[in-house]
Amino acid sequence: MKKMVLISCVLWMLPGVVKSQTIIFPTLSGQELIDSLVAHYKPPFVLDYGTARDSMYAYIDNHEDSVRGVYTGYTIYVPHGAPNPRDYTNGADPIINTEHTWPRSKGATGMARRDLHHLFPTNAVANSARANLPFDESPDNLTDRWYRDTDVLENIPPNHIDEYSELDFNTRFEPREDHKGNVARAMFYFYTMYRSKADSADPTFFNLQKDILRLWNSLDPVDSAEVTRTYAVAHFQGGTVNPFVIDTTLIGRAYFGVTVGIEPGNSLKSTTFKLEQNFPNPFNPMTTIEFSLLETSKVRLVIYDLSGKEVNTLINEQLSPGNHRVQWEGRDHRGNPVASGIYFYRLIVQRANDNLTHIGTRKMVLLR
Repeated sequence: MKKMVLISCVLWMLPGVVKSQTIIFPTLSGQELIDSLVAHYKPPFVLDYGTARDSMYAYIDNHEDSVRGVYTGYTIYVPHGAPNPRDYTNGADPIINTEHTWPRSKGATGMARRDLHHLFPTNAVANSARANLPFDESPDNLTDRWYRDTDVLENIPPNHIDEYSELDFNTRFEPREDHKGNVARAMFYFYTMYRSKADSADPTFFNLQKDILRLWNSLDPVDSAEVTRTYAVAHFQGGTVNPFVIDTTLIGRAYFGVTVGIEPGNSLKSTTFKLEQNFPNPFNPMTTIEFSLLETSKVRLVIYDLSGKEVNTLINEQLSPGNHRVQWEGRDHRGNPVASGIYFYRLIVQRANDNLTHIGTRKMVLLR
């Protein structure tokens, strides 16, 4: 068994997200990394299903005597530490019940069914709507239902649209924006720890979603509440946290052949590139993005909105080593001005001498 090596780094220089993360097994990638994660982070035990749910409602997800559903924000009163919390969750209208982020019909059975790292409280109506559907972006013109608090809408919401989860009947389920990263990290955790169960139940389920989950992992970074929760879960499961919360580079390194090295400061740096923070930021109407390459590489520089939709591709070509600069005028790929809001720019670099892909993502704000 390899000795676990941890190094600290600054991953995100953004307000409201966790700025300090730990790089787990920094020299490993692919199957070797996956095997090490299972060896060190699969919980030695989990609670029985009833006790697991009681612990979630009474302690782990109980804040100021309230439990909040992750898909809708629907919140009910449950006294912190209540010995009978399900009396409150089952007595609510609608009830709060337990979402298995990885569905039971897709392999969440036995110990996997009871692992709190992928269990969350949720409005039972939204939970039933999700059922065992894969996660994905649901275009508004294809969405059949929107869920927020206790509301269920059949038309596009007039406001607060980011606070709605969306259902495309029998096709996909899109969680609200503030839970997308949590979903991604829970899903990759489950597949890593219980892969044989997952593949036996449905060998296609993970691959259908892994690309969008990877994007959500970047676009909805870990916050302090998610870190607090994974340590709270660990208290009930032998001390093991969800490593994908502690180190968000794991998804790329374990499943996408990415190598990542990050240094403190206002730039993201790997062994192949350095990506600077755009300037000015916030901006109107134009901002500049700078990056440098250490060697000749195929480069894509892509703009995404908060929903994860691709807005524009600024660069898609092979570039020589050195410093590069590009300007974005706040327009989509059709040349139309985009709305004010938060956007992300992602640099995807593939070196000419190997097949490894290196990725850096940063946040910017457009104020019209």
